[in-house]
Amino acid sequence: MKFLKNVPLAPYTTLKIGGPAEYFCQATTTNDLIKALRSPLQPKTILGNGSNVLISDHGLPGLVIKNSVTNISFLSPNHLLVTAGTPLPLLINQSIKHGLTGLEEFTYIPGTLGGAIYCNIHGVNKNNFDKLLISIDIFNQKTQTTETLLAKNLSWDYDFSDFQKLSHLVILSATLQLSPGNQSQSQNLVKKIINKKSPIQPTNSTGSVFKNPPGDSAGRIIDEDLKLKGFRLGDAQISPQHANFIVNLAHATAADYYFLVQKIQSEAKTKLNLNLEPEIQFLGDFSSPTK
Repeated sequence: MKFLKNVPLAPYTTLKIGGPAEYFCQATTTNDLIKALRSPLQPKTILGNGSNVLISDHGLPGLVIKNSVTNISFLSPNHLLVTAGTPLPLLINQSIKHGLTGLEEFTYIPGTLGGAIYCNIHGVNKNNFDKLLISIDIFNQKTQTTETLLAKNLSWDYDFSDFQKLSHLVILSATLQLSPGNQSQSQNLVKKIINKKSPIQPTNSTGSVFKNPPGDSAGRIIDEDLKLKGFRLGDAQISPQHANFIVNLAHATAADYYFLVQKIQSEAKTKLNLNLEPEIQFLGDFSSPTK
């Protein structure tokens, strides 16, 4: 594992936007990940697949750790231990091959297990990811030790987990409980979800930008109420396919994207008295975005 300086971060995100990391390393084993977390370089930022983040054009100070630790261990007929860097599509595919069901509704989400837990993502059936979790193995940056936390002892909500408040706890792996299922039925369900999502959810994006207000859809509000679908600032555009996605047309900057998010929020507040809350994470300095 090498520690590199001034590494562009855009290639490590689905949006392909972001300035450089002051220091950067890529961990492919849990031991390497823990070594990086014990490094004196501060602050530390963990990147999974970079699918739910906007990184500032100014980049990120300290050490950025790309978590590429990928491993799935089937512990019992229904339990599996999965490292945080494991891509969700791989996890879904492998669980189905082992005759397990429960992950299908999270199909077409381009994140990792760690990101799924941190954000407590929701699936097409509106279930939150925590319903599958038994325990989470973490590295405590304050005590410099590893611990195992029971999922039932943590707070979870729509697009929320305790890990968003407890930034010193870094997810290493988790034990999941799935259910026996029919492999063919699971595969057909995955295909059905992909066929439904792929025409309307662009991949050159961060994923959904805003949380859905209770009983409504952020995409519907931006499209029908605010009439902003397709609106563009620089090379950042509210997707013509789905108004809760902002896409990078080619050379969008983080500032383009950030100002577009602010415009949507401003119009929602002015016209509807509605506070649209971002679902994505803003990493770095946005106090003086370059334009």
